[in-house]
Parts: sequence; C-alpha cells; structure tokens
Amino acid sequence: MHTRRGFIASLAGLAAAWLTRPALAQTQPFVVYDDELKNGWQSWSWAKVDLAVAAGGVKPIKVQGDPWSALALHHDAFPTAGYTKLTFSINGGGQGGQMLTVKAMVDGKPVDSSFVIQPKAKTWTQVEVPLKELAIEGKTIDGIAWQGQATAYSPYYITRIQFE
Repeated sequence: MHTRRGFIASLAGLAAAWLTRPALAQTQPFVVYDDELKNGWQSWSWAKVDLAVAAGGVKPIKVQGDPWSALALHHDAFPTAGYTKLTFSINGGGQGGQMLTVKAMVDGKPVDSSFVIQPKAKTWTQVEVPLKELAIEGKTIDGIAWQGQATAYSPYYITRIQFE
C-alpha cells in the first residue's frame, strides 16, 4: 500500500515536471521540398511552376511568372513552435535579379513581411530566413510563398526548402 502511494506520488511529480519544462527545439528539420514536395506539402502557386526539373544532379522547382505571381506551397496548418528559420537554396537562372518577397500564410492569407531576396544569376545561394522576420515565430501557419513584384520575371530555381 505504501509503495503504491509512493509510486503514484512519483508519477505525479514526473507529470508536473514534464508539464512545466520549457519547450524544446525541434530536433528534425521539417522538409518542404527536396527533389520533390515532401510531408504533405502541395503547390498552390499562381506562377508558372515546374516541379522536379533536372539540373545537374538536383531536381529543383523552376518558377517564372507575370507581375505579382508567386510560388505558393500549402500544408495543413502546423505550429512553428520549436523552429527558428526557413532555409532554402535558390538560383537566379540565366538572368538573376528577380525581386521576390518571402511570405508565410496563416488561414490562407499572407502575413505582412518585407523580407525580399534577389537571386544571383547562375549561382546557387543558401538562404536562411529567421521566422521572426516573417512575423510567424510561434504561430500556426499553412503555407509559404515567394512572390514576384510589379513586373514579369525570368525563371529562377529553388530547392531544399525546410523549416529548422
């Protein structure tokens, strides 16, 4: 009888310690795209998008578009808690210099962000976007987008997209 009470008290103590401990960082990246869309991600793009284009041993997404078009990737809503950044590799294709705003989506609507990138021509660049720069740190999101600006843009390539 006494051991049963001690066991129950120990369990209660463990439960209390578990519930009050700080959140731990995610240990595994949440992969969005790596040679193909992964983990339930889908293309909801409103730009011309070709998935898995063969390019020197990798299969990036090729994107080109009209003014304000975007590569938009959708997922069932998920919390960003435990992640600190969005990372991806991007190549500006033959011309480069595309002006792209990176945005996250909450309930299908873009979160206001001024994070802009301009990929370099014929060069792969690894980009790290802090989630606080996208105003989604600790929020639940359902998508990410790379949106062109007021002019049409030449093709660019993007791959190895993930939350870390």
